[in-house]
Amino acid sequence: MATVYDDVPPRVHDAPPPRDRRSSFGPTARPGVRASAARVVGTVKAVAPPVASGAAQLGVLTAQVIATGAALSVAATILLLGSGYADGGVGPFLLCLLAAVVASAISTVFVVVLGVPLRFTRRARLWWIRNGEVALAGTLVGAGLLIASAILGGGGAPNGWLLVPGWLLLAFSLAHTWWPDRWRPERLRTKRPEPRVRVAGHAPGDRRRRARAAVEEFLAASGRAFRGERD
Repeated sequence: MATVYDDVPPRVHDAPPPRDRRSSFGPTARPGVRASAARVVGTVKAVAPPVASGAAQLGVLTAQVIATGAALSVAATILLLGSGYADGGVGPFLLCLLAAVVASAISTVFVVVLGVPLRFTRRARLWWIRNGEVALAGTLVGAGLLIASAILGGGGAPNGWLLVPGWLLLAFSLAHTWWPDRWRPERLRTKRPEPRVRVAGHAPGDRRRRARAAVEEFLAASGRAFRGERD
C-alpha cells in the first residue's frame, strides 16, 4: 500500500553529507588520522634526546641527524681529496663532493637505524645518556682511525682495515652522542626512574594464591547453591 510520501522527491538535507575533502592534517582532520600522527610524533619524541619537551626534542633530533651527515661529508671529502681522486680538474672534484655527500647520507641512515634499539630500550637509553663520555670517546677513536688509515694507506688510497671500522664508529658515535649527564647543570640532568615499590606484606606469588583461593571459593559456593544449601 502506497503512502502519501511515495511521490515526494528526497530533500537535500535528507541526503548523506558530502565527504570532507579538506586537508587531513588540519584542525578538521579525522580522529584516526590525528591519532596516527600523534603516535608518530610520540614515537619520534621517545627516541629524541630528553631536552625540555615537544618541539625542542624534535628539533634537537633533527639537528643531530643533520650535523652527523655534515660532519661525515666533511670527513669523506678530506679523505677523497687527500687520496688524490680530485687531481684531474673540476669534474673529478665535483664527483668527489657528490660521492662524499651520498656516502655520508647512506651512512647516517644506516647508523641511525642501527641505533634504534639503543634509543627505544629504556635501560640502555638511560645508561647511554648518563654515560655520554662513551660516545665522545667513540668519536675521537673513530676520527683517529680515519687519520691513521690515510697515513698508513698505500698508493694514495686509505687503509681499508682502518677506514671501515673508523668510519662506522665515527658515524655511530656522532648520530647517538649526547652531552654527558655529569657535565650538565643539575636542572638539565636526566631524571632517574622511580624505583618499583612492593606493597608491604606482599610476597611473590600472593596474587596467584589469592586468585586460586577466590576461584575455589566461587566453585564451592556454586556447588552449595546448586544443591540448595545455604551458606
